[in-house]
Amino acid sequence: MRRWTEELATLMRFGGVGVLATLVHIAVAAAVFWCWASVSPFLANVLAFLVAFQVSLWGHRRFTFRRRGRSGRFFLIALAGFAANNGILASLLATTSISGLPAVAISTLLVPLAMFVAARLWAFA
Repeated sequence: MRRWTEELATLMRFGGVGVLATLVHIAVAAAVFWCWASVSPFLANVLAFLVAFQVSLWGHRRFTFRRRGRSGRFFLIALAGFAANNGILASLLATTSISGLPAVAISTLLVPLAMFVAARLWAFA
């Protein structure tokens, strides 16, 4: 029972760091769109990802898993999540009238659970 409680606490910390990183991602994308209205949503998403990745790595090292982990592995996981994020973004842009910041925000919010499992079992194991 204690193991499940610890795992739930880790998941909650992961979620907190993830929310912070997601807010940073969306804020950076919003700033890019505000400064450069005609920017491609994909470029805005890449810039936002690079900033949010730093927040995520720091938070998971210091708060979620409380260990250094393997930053290279975590970066690969983050890249896979980002690829999924961009796939969702491309689908939204191609099949709906959603574009710009709303499309980036939706695509960013849909990936986190798979990221937790991969980070827990591989990057911070």
